[in-house]
Amino acid sequence: MTTALRGSHDALAASSRLQNALTTPAGVAALRILVIVAIVGLLEYFPWPASAKLWRIRPSAIVQALWTWLVDGLIWEHLSATLVTMSLGYVIGCALGIGGGIVLGLLPRVNRTLTPFLAAANSLPKIALAPLLIIIFGLGYAAKVPLVAATVFFLVLNSTLDGVKSADPDVVDAIKVMGATRWEQIYKVLLPSALPWVFTGMRISVRYAFTNTILAELIAANSGLGYLIESNAARFDATGTYTAVLVLVIVSVSLTETLVKLEGSRAVSYETFAEGWLRGESVWGRPADVLVAPDGSLLVSDDMAGAIYRIAYSG
Repeated sequence: MTTALRGSHDALAASSRLQNALTTPAGVAALRILVIVAIVGLLEYFPWPASAKLWRIRPSAIVQALWTWLVDGLIWEHLSATLVTMSLGYVIGCALGIGGGIVLGLLPRVNRTLTPFLAAANSLPKIALAPLLIIIFGLGYAAKVPLVAATVFFLVLNSTLDGVKSADPDVVDAIKVMGATRWEQIYKVLLPSALPWVFTGMRISVRYAFTNTILAELIAANSGLGYLIESNAARFDATGTYTAVLVLVIVSVSLTETLVKLEGSRAVSYETFAEGWLRGESVWGRPADVLVAPDGSLLVSDDMAGAIYRIAYSG
């Protein structure tokens, strides 16, 4: 009986250690690798029927095709075309969206006037404009960049506008008392308040920018990953099509993760900053001013950071 209980106890302890190991970052990464290996192995050795010859997935063939494209430079040519189109449209759309969101947030009457028109324009599927843009501008970047920019614009515009509206009115009133100009109100309060919202809109819009870039290239193009997918599909080359899709997924995930990390690095807690300063600790080694807001909150103005940080009243 004692031996049986000891064996049961050892088994439970081993199970607990395994569960704890799987919850660590290394354990999670190992599980993900195992899932990938299992999927790749299943696809590689699955007994595909003869009727699936044209579309079956062979990971080994995909890797071979990708290596061939890397060596002869084919993938770089089409990848660069897609990235240039997406990047130009993304940058233009973000710039216009952030600027438009700030302007509309500062001018409520203009916002109320333009809201129906912006909603109508946003409800239009942007890809529906692709044939018209191709007719006007041809198959080059000039036809695809406006399409991507329009898609990104509305996503970033709405996020920025919501961020500007989320700015604490007490903080705005406080810096007005301090004698802040309109421009100082924008870059010390409104922009820091809207920053998390802006990054969220930028992160979400990456996928949509990629999607519309690929769709535009699928409709009509002479280069790009979309063109590569379409040309391989037209030749009934499933391996080439899967390889191009794989490259597209890798690039899209990489860009999204980069934006997520950048967003996280900019997410500074207002409470942590201000409480550290009040405890007499070094807060980035910079001086700050303190003001009491109308509701009793403490406002800490960091001149070098160009922002206002607030501690909510807890008394």
